[in-house]
Amino acid sequence: MEKREVKKIYLQGITSFIVVAASILFFFLIYRFDLVCNGIKTVLNILSPIIFGLVISYLLNPVVDFFNSKLSLLFKNNSGKRKKKSINAISVFLSLVFFIAVIAGIFILIIPAVVDSISNIVEILPPKMDELIEWGEKFLKQNKNVETLFRKGLTIGKKWLETDFAGFVGKSAEYFASGVMGVVSFFKNFVIGLMIAVYLLYNKTRFGNKSRKLMCALFKEGAVKKILSGLHKSNVVFSGFIYGKLLDSLIIGVLCFIGVIVMKIPYSVLISVIIGVTNIIPVFGPYIGAIPCAAIVLITSPIKGLYFIIFIILLQTLDGNFIGPKILGDKTGLETFWVIFAIILGGGMFGVLGMIIGVPLFAVVYYFASVMVNSVLEKKNMSLDSRDYAVDVFGENAKINEAEKNE
Repeated sequence: MEKREVKKIYLQGITSFIVVAASILFFFLIYRFDLVCNGIKTVLNILSPIIFGLVISYLLNPVVDFFNSKLSLLFKNNSGKRKKKSINAISVFLSLVFFIAVIAGIFILIIPAVVDSISNIVEILPPKMDELIEWGEKFLKQNKNVETLFRKGLTIGKKWLETDFAGFVGKSAEYFASGVMGVVSFFKNFVIGLMIAVYLLYNKTRFGNKSRKLMCALFKEGAVKKILSGLHKSNVVFSGFIYGKLLDSLIIGVLCFIGVIVMKIPYSVLISVIIGVTNIIPVFGPYIGAIPCAAIVLITSPIKGLYFIIFIILLQTLDGNFIGPKILGDKTGLETFWVIFAIILGGGMFGVLGMIIGVPLFAVVYYFASVMVNSVLEKKNMSLDSRDYAVDVFGENAKINEAEKNE
């Protein structure tokens, strides 16, 4: 048997093995998807400090570059490797000071006001609930049918208290304890992540050089260029969306604060923080934040609650049609369906964090998938325009009239 035939049989065997192994792996992923997700979450929990460090360094990288450029201009008469290291060290230090100052400012200026608002709500809630109960009793006396349904509801509630309330209290205590431990773990991971971020930012040039060296050793020159181009595009999409969304949410939070102050709505800081933070979540965020805020305002004043709902609708309309598009533009390149799909998938797998980063992550995946599809079509000498595939691509009417394209 010739060597060529042996090699062909060998390659066919390897290919068959890979296909079978991939099929088994795919079946396992689908059949035990919950186990896979739990495994991913466990790994992410273990790597939390490193993830914190990567996130902080990614967010601070533009700040470091800004200080680097300014300091380089300031000390342009000096040259040498030592000067670059010194400028880089100072830039990382100034970026760290900036980051800590922002965090401290949030805690000093916003957190106390939020705590005071929550305390006031807790104080006024009992009398407001008494008023609500009194109004409910009057309403039930005037509506006998509703009173009958209400009595049935009370019976069900009493039965629940007698049977399931103890278990509910136990679970609530467990959630509270896990929440306290979660806060402690968060601060521990945050501090460690901050130290990792400083190390990564100071050595980012060295890490970048080694990464490119490894790619050049593993891939051909053309492949390396494509990988670097793809990574650059991914960074543009991801960073553009994250920074743009943070700026957009900050603007919405400030506008909300100004609006509630003008309308003399109570708990202005608390409401503005909730609206601004939840606005980071695409599509569903504004509604997630508006519902509890409207409930808070309605408890204190139904009329102001109505004004607040109208104001939030107008504010979100302004954000959706003017502020958001101006800041974000078309950073992701995704259609509305895929944005919603990414939010639901990310939220289902990783909660609120998944809802926030799901869109830019899916946009990156979508970009690479589009590049692969276009590359295959180019090799087949086929059109890259999706409108050319409105009919049978292999039939006589495969091309759409140019006039229809321009419409």
